[in-house]
Amino acid sequence: MKIADCVSEAISNAFARPLQTALIAVLSAALAFAAFILPWATVSQAHAMLEQDIAEGRSIIVVGSSGGQISTERCDLLRSVAGVTTAGAVLRPVELRSTGGRPISAVLVTPGLPALQWPELPDLAPGTVVVPSTENALASGVPTPAMIDGAERQLTAGGTAISAGRISSLHAKVMIPSSTQSVATECYVEATPGAEAGITSVAAAWFPASEGARTIPLVPGRPAGATSQELLSSSPQLWVILCAVGIIVFAVGSSVWSRRHDFAVYQQLGLSHRGSLVMTLVESTITVYIPAAGGVLAAVAVASLGDVRTEALEFASTSAAMFMLGITIVPVVATFICTSVGRSSAGKL
Repeated sequence: MKIADCVSEAISNAFARPLQTALIAVLSAALAFAAFILPWATVSQAHAMLEQDIAEGRSIIVVGSSGGQISTERCDLLRSVAGVTTAGAVLRPVELRSTGGRPISAVLVTPGLPALQWPELPDLAPGTVVVPSTENALASGVPTPAMIDGAERQLTAGGTAISAGRISSLHAKVMIPSSTQSVATECYVEATPGAEAGITSVAAAWFPASEGARTIPLVPGRPAGATSQELLSSSPQLWVILCAVGIIVFAVGSSVWSRRHDFAVYQQLGLSHRGSLVMTLVESTITVYIPAAGGVLAAVAVASLGDVRTEALEFASTSAAMFMLGITIVPVVATFICTSVGRSSAGKL
């Protein structure tokens, strides 16, 4: 068969089975639309969450030091800086055991940190501790004997946290307020909206990098749900693309398999491997590529009516490009199937 005959036959085959062609075309358009719109929606949602967090005063600056040389006095002084809501420091982890000997994850902190971690808690009485909702060894309001660093003490839980807490690294830890240490490992500072840059500058000056400190912004976790960073990092973009490409390949492969006897006849008429590739490429263009391009354009049109942030559009465009690149294997797979099943069926004719 000549190449022109292969092209003509492929076009005829595509329109000779309108229902099958329409189903594959709709599937291709829908998956291409999803390949763009879902990542776009994910990034847009993450940015909206970030903006809401900052608008609600949820922006936190953390000053850390691997050597544990952060001054607790300076950390407490940050509470008097304009734009600072509260500040608190992590002094050190402590070995805390219940009366039954069960280890409990706990940290020694300055008094300002529990309010930053769990804003919903009432004001704590001096000497009380805060326990996460997952910890039931310490009863709220009831003095409980516990071993701290090998010494027995009476601990009174001043409140039980309802939410997971705003700083993920401290989610499941009992906080024991203390003012006994002059140095800490980390200092957390909550900034009011719009004050982050100025407070970051002050923190960097008070805790210089030359002393081993590092100052970074942090958007803490919400009381319920993921943070914007976690939402982005957990986005299953690659798996979604691979599944979408797999669905298209399966649909086209099934279509070829259903016409295996036709391809057997074509091979009897002299259809070559090159001719098979041309035929499947033309059919793929009609049933897959053109509808997929239309799906991407439709997704771009929908996105343009909403969030037009550069980051969201770039992320979505990359995802759509990965999908379009992935479906380029469709003609290759289809050619392999039609050649294999055609040869097998030809032997039975």
